[in-house]
Amino acid sequence: MSTKKIYFPGLNGIRFIAVFLVILDHLELFKSYFKLRTLWPESYSSHLGQLGVTVFFVLSGYLITYLLLEEKKESGINIKNFYIRRILRIWPLYFILMILGFFILPHFSFLTVPVYQDVHVDFWQKFILFFFFLANVAFVYFPTVTFANVLWSVAVEEQFYLVWPHFVKRFKNIFFMLCACLLLYMILKGILAFNIGGLGSHKLLKLLDRTRFSAMIIGGMGAWLIFKGKESIIKLVYHPALQLLCYTLFLVLLLNVIRLPYFELIKNELTSFIVAIVLVNISTNPSSLLKLENRYLDFLGKISYGMYIYHSIIAVICLKVFMLFYPSSSVAYMLWSAGLLLSTCLFTVLVSQLSYKFIEQRILRQKRKYSSLETGDLVNER
Repeated sequence: MSTKKIYFPGLNGIRFIAVFLVILDHLELFKSYFKLRTLWPESYSSHLGQLGVTVFFVLSGYLITYLLLEEKKESGINIKNFYIRRILRIWPLYFILMILGFFILPHFSFLTVPVYQDVHVDFWQKFILFFFFLANVAFVYFPTVTFANVLWSVAVEEQFYLVWPHFVKRFKNIFFMLCACLLLYMILKGILAFNIGGLGSHKLLKLLDRTRFSAMIIGGMGAWLIFKGKESIIKLVYHPALQLLCYTLFLVLLLNVIRLPYFELIKNELTSFIVAIVLVNISTNPSSLLKLENRYLDFLGKISYGMYIYHSIIAVICLKVFMLFYPSSSVAYMLWSAGLLLSTCLFTVLVSQLSYKFIEQRILRQKRKYSSLETGDLVNER
């Protein structure tokens, strides 16, 4: 029996947009850490990065949930094989960066970043948390592990997928399950935010905000919609007016101009619903207003995981070199900043492509042995 092939066009373009927002965030933050002028306030840099990571979470929930639903229909979900596929996709680069961050890069003084503490502070607590994919917990409760702290979002995904295939396999009413999980998440978030009964605290709320299961659940809702093919709902989601509204709202969110009471409490979820609608259109709607399927974005999206893993290291290296030519005038500074961003992106792409070719690609090919479906870039690769 031939393996069913599943490929959603445009998703690699979305991946690149998400990682580019994260690169913008970290490059400006590193400039501020070195007491250099930045293009915008530090809070806005953080906003861009958080938005990019939210896009990643929604995309991950969308794609993985759809594949689980397809596998459930075709042959039944094989939990063991699901975990093997996740290990092959995520673990190699995760542990490469973890080893670099804990054991190798701290010995290079050239890569020292101001405000970050020595990696040896609370070393074993942080190491154990990172090793067991609890980097989000380490991020909130312990000092930064320079360059490795970006792994917090990867750890969140692994935590989510520790339970998610069991839910999809066992529940018949998937949409009800998705809604129930989202409701429970928001109730817990509300309890912590308003500190009812003394349960809430700043760090617990920050941890829940980092552990962004809601974004992946909302992505899963988009997957359920496409999988079930509910014609009336799909027709509404495909409507040009709704598409235009979503792109407009995404731009407003990108600019970070909304100032409403308690908006921060629901910002991630609102962003996730908008991104989910955009994803459904880009990946399945022939009349999508925005099309991101082209060979350049496809290439960049394909190596986006590597770009996410390596970009902070490369950003600091490029910044240290560019600091030797730091300009005094405003016009020269803008050109300097553009050159820094371009250099960081180009070298990140180069390193990520080498990583993909010599590490990831060879490992990813092994996924075929553990899947009844052929997905993503492996569909077009022979």
